[in-house]
Amino acid sequence: MAHLQATMDHDMPMPSHPHDMCSMNMLFTWDWNNSCVVFKWWHVKTFTGFMISMVVILLLSAGYEFTKAWVTTWERNTVATLTASSSPTSTTNSTQQRKFRTQRGVLYGIQVFYSFFLMLVFMTYNGWYMIAVAVGAGLGNYFWGGSTEKSLSCH
Repeated sequence: MAHLQATMDHDMPMPSHPHDMCSMNMLFTWDWNNSCVVFKWWHVKTFTGFMISMVVILLLSAGYEFTKAWVTTWERNTVATLTASSSPTSTTNSTQQRKFRTQRGVLYGIQVFYSFFLMLVFMTYNGWYMIAVAVGAGLGNYFWGGSTEKSLSCH
């Protein structure tokens, strides 16, 4: 069997650019150099880039807490307005209710997307990025978390 004696070449030719690939870890790591955060274009190659990424992740995480608080306040105010102007037989009321439910659904979808994005940052398995998410969430909760429900879930 001649085909069993043939040697196989498993080398993959790569384009002529110098190893510009992200380091993907499936285990916990503290190594930030050559890491990508969610997107290929968010490639951390320098210490300055790492520090900027940490600040951006922290702000994104704090921003999520702000978004939750804003949606909670908006929902409370809208419900109060709808309740104050409601009459049992008004067709305008059912239109307003439908509009409110649509807006609430869109805002909820945005919150879920936002939380899953932060989950993807966490899933880089990079300890530094995980700390940035947690510190940002803590700061966001400190500034805007007074009236929102506490939850550790992704959404």
